[in-house]
Order: sequence, then C-alpha cells, then structure tokens
Amino acid sequence: MSQESPPQLPPPVTSLMSRTIDRLRRLKVQPDPIVPIRYRQSYGVLTSAVRSDGQLLEMAIYEALRAMPHLTVIRTPPVFIPAVVDQIISSSMSDEALRQSSFHYERGNGRRIAPDLVLIDANRQAIDFLELKRGLAKTDSGKTRQTIRDLRCLRLMGRRFAHAEFGVDVTVVTAAVCPIHGVTAVPVDLQVGMSELENRYGADLSTAVSAAYTEFGRQLEELLSQPVFEQPAERSQQLPPG
Repeated sequence: MSQESPPQLPPPVTSLMSRTIDRLRRLKVQPDPIVPIRYRQSYGVLTSAVRSDGQLLEMAIYEALRAMPHLTVIRTPPVFIPAVVDQIISSSMSDEALRQSSFHYERGNGRRIAPDLVLIDANRQAIDFLELKRGLAKTDSGKTRQTIRDLRCLRLMGRRFAHAEFGVDVTVVTAAVCPIHGVTAVPVDLQVGMSELENRYGADLSTAVSAAYTEFGRQLEELLSQPVFEQPAERSQQLPPG
C-alpha cells in the first residue's frame, strides 16, 4: 500500500522557511555563561528558531485562509484607533451603550495598531480581527492588558473600519486571540480556537500548521546535524609574548 504524500506547502511559506534556515545557518551567537561552549551555537539557533516559528505559522495559516474564495484576508494592515474609542473602552458604559456609540473612522487618525490578520467573510457578512499566538509561553502582563484593550477597541469600531477601508457593510464583528497550542492569558470571550476557525471558514488550518512544523523541523534537524556546524573558534585568552 502506497504511503500518502505529505501536503505541499505554498511557495510563500517555503520561501520564508528557506530564508529563516539561511539566517540560522549564519547566526552569530553571543556567549551565555550558563551554556557550555560546545552547545553555544546549537542553543542560539534553537532559541532563534522558536522565535521565528510564530512567523512561519502565521504565514501557513494566512495562505490556507487566503485559498478560500469567500474570504478576503489581509496580513498586519494598519488600523487606527480613534481617541474617542479608547475613551469609550476606558469608561464603565454598558454593552448596549457601547454598541450605540457614534464616532468617525479615518485612516491615519488615532493610535495605530496592526492585527496579525483581518478577514472579510462574504458568507457571514463579517469582519474578523485575529491575533495569532503560539500559545506555549507566558506573556508579559503589560502586553496582555494592551492586547485585551486593542481587541475590545476593534470590536467596537469594526463596522466603521470595514466600510471605510473595504467599502463593505458587515453585520458581524469579531476580534480575538487564537492560541495555536491552546494557552493564552486573555479572557475566554476574547479567545478563538483553531477548530472553531476551521468550522467558521471551512479551511483545514491544522494540516497547514502540521505541514509547516514537519518541514521546518526536518530542515532544522538537518542544519543541526551537519558535521561542521559553524562552531565559532574560541579566541585564545593568553597574553601575547612580551
């Protein structure tokens, strides 16, 4: 019985992966007193690879969503939060009062943020703002508070943003963090899981993420197992002869 071939990664994902591996191959690692010299380069490469992992996952998910004909997907678009929206979110207004709040959206006017993904869903007449997180590490409490604030602002102003930037009128606005591995410090009402996104959009995001992980892991293991892994030569600490 023939084995099923692994899913093909989209060219933008493989291109980003190749650039990442090439950068890791040439990485200059600073000494760390707790890391033995023989493991220094491997440690630096693995640490940097973990930080790069989020970008690869974001690209893989973006490409999977972009393939859906009913979706318009934009990566990290500039969104400007009017000062009045920040003021409204800071107030103790009720949810109904928040929904009835009136303000004007104008590009370039207000505090600038850049959500990871913005989607216009023609089937649902919706605009969705997504922040994609690996969901494996604790985040800074200050960053978490800012993320919560930004998401609440986006929920309030999403309809006006959609009309001003895309010329579409939507009836549904969502803004949430998607923790790819399931862990985030934001409240439950500001979270959305991978399986929920798959059901919402009809896209196989799990396969896209798994394929990216598998290929990146293979290339990373190949890099780390090279006989000569560009271990930096230690400079002699001896003083030159007088």
